[in-house]
Amino acid sequence: MKHLLLTMVLLLQLSASDKLVFGAISTIEPDLMEKKLLPILNYLERVTGKKIVFKTGYNYTDTIEQFANAQFDIGYIGPAPYIKVKDLNPHSIDLIAGIKNKKTKPFASVIVSKKGSLIHSLERINQHTLAFGSPESTLSYYVPMSILMKTNTIKKIKQYDFLGRHDKVAQYVIMGKYDLGAIKRSIADKYSKYLQVVKQSQSMPDFVIVSNASLDPKITKKIQKALLALKDPSILHSIKKSVIGFELKKDSDYDALRKIMKEVESFKE
Repeated sequence: MKHLLLTMVLLLQLSASDKLVFGAISTIEPDLMEKKLLPILNYLERVTGKKIVFKTGYNYTDTIEQFANAQFDIGYIGPAPYIKVKDLNPHSIDLIAGIKNKKTKPFASVIVSKKGSLIHSLERINQHTLAFGSPESTLSYYVPMSILMKTNTIKKIKQYDFLGRHDKVAQYVIMGKYDLGAIKRSIADKYSKYLQVVKQSQSMPDFVIVSNASLDPKITKKIQKALLALKDPSILHSIKKSVIGFELKKDSDYDALRKIMKEVESFKE
């Protein structure tokens, strides 16, 4: 019996060592997010020789906490959530590489209205309703809120709510449940038949691949080298059509966004 228990423990340890948990902030339905990232997961499995298991939290907040609590070995996370994780636990994650987009397809936030609406510019906003995504989102909250604050337009918004995901925001604007929505450009493009852009932000740093700070440095380096060398469009375009590769990123690349986040958070107070 003792030998059986020892064997089971050893098998569990071996199984754990042969597996990496890949966490992700889910900007769309979790099953769609997993499908979207599956090619990159398969690629990393081949590179590392380990089984890659996809995991996400209940929402942005839960996923951020899991990143900060070292629940993932590697992961895919937006810039504002990355900053949030570092604020919660500065030594929790390390940058591996960031998404590099075509210059014509920036990682930008847009404020949208339903196609045909008279709200086609910020000047047209007057006592209208607006839907944000998550209060932790870069492009579905912090950046568009910053625009509304700087243009003094936020005072003209009658009501705003948080719906969680970019796709849900787009759908609710299309259904007429909100006059305006704040989403990333790629989601606006996806629903371009039904939405019109009221205002677009400047380009912001895109999503990044990060590692648990305690992950074996040899594995981290292997993943980083593989991502920087990745040119296969069938893998890259599964993330989104504008992705042309990965590039090195450093923490200071997010200082401008940190400033925006602080300004928005001070407004909330």
